[in-house]
Amino acid sequence: MQITVDFTDLYDGSEYKRTETFDVEPPSGDLDDWAYDNIFPRTGDGRAHERAAYFATITVFADRPDLVGREFEWGL
Repeated sequence: MQITVDFTDLYDGSEYKRTETFDVEPPSGDLDDWAYDNIFPRTGDGRAHERAAYFATITVFADRPDLVGREFEWGL
């Protein structure tokens, strides 16, 4: 199933935003665990940062409209 997510990555006081559309596994069980497995791997820029935070907000999810607007956060 396809999802669109707005990502905000914070590194050393700077904010980097982008939007991606990609395929995910259907949500089941704990939503935080599902997001960690399906959304978190798309956060960041691939480099190690001492202080970082990652935010992801679901903006389009036709198969699960109840999750549109749901935000997940990791780090800091």
